[in-house]
Amino acid sequence: MSRWSAERLRIGLSPGEAALRRGAQTLRLRAAERGPGALLAPLAEALADPAWQGGPVDVVLSQHFVRHVTTPPPLAALARDEAHALVSAGFEDIYGEEAAAWTVAVHDQPPHHGLVGAAVDTAFVQRLDALLAAQGFRASTIRPLCAVAAPRLPRKFNGWWALIEPGWMSLFRLRRGIWEATAAQPVDTAWPEALTEFTARDADSAAPPAVCVQPVGVGAVAAASNAAWQVLAHDDAAYGALALAGI
Repeated sequence: MSRWSAERLRIGLSPGEAALRRGAQTLRLRAAERGPGALLAPLAEALADPAWQGGPVDVVLSQHFVRHVTTPPPLAALARDEAHALVSAGFEDIYGEEAAAWTVAVHDQPPHHGLVGAAVDTAFVQRLDALLAAQGFRASTIRPLCAVAAPRLPRKFNGWWALIEPGWMSLFRLRRGIWEATAAQPVDTAWPEALTEFTARDADSAAPPAVCVQPVGVGAVAAASNAAWQVLAHDDAAYGALALAGI
């Protein structure tokens, strides 16, 4: 067991890449394919090293591997299983039969507001969980990047929260503490232009909506991108999966 095992191990998983971080110790791994399943073999090989074993582990999944949905406000308060069924139906409406293979989590909101759901591939999560258990890790968590990054948002923020990763932009609209809408789209290094175009289409706002940007693994964000945006603190020297493991 590692002498550093009392410290939490953080693992970031993104398309084609995984990263391990424990304290100042880091390791980057490559996969031949971009799907999440391709990350399991190099990850298993790395975690077989006693230097990384022991203690709790937190896994952060890139938003590339996560899908979101928001539902219309239910007409009445829902039990937990009813809320899960409503969100699952929302995924099925958008993605069809593909959604049957996903594990769905529901974010609780106050009564009479729409529900927010997140979904990841069930088989992948089960294999990842089994891999961690086989290496003796305890108290493991597997969460999407949005769940880890959301506490960084300013209190009482109203507007669009943009979570920017290499190749992917996730957007969440927040108003008075309520998550109202979600969106996502592929982007390249010109993501500031894509974000500007997206928020300009926000028909719910008479004035341009407030925008809060959380960059993760995309390097420094130029101040000139949009002076009206609030850019949250980030490590502009960490890229890709290593940034996920460090957030």
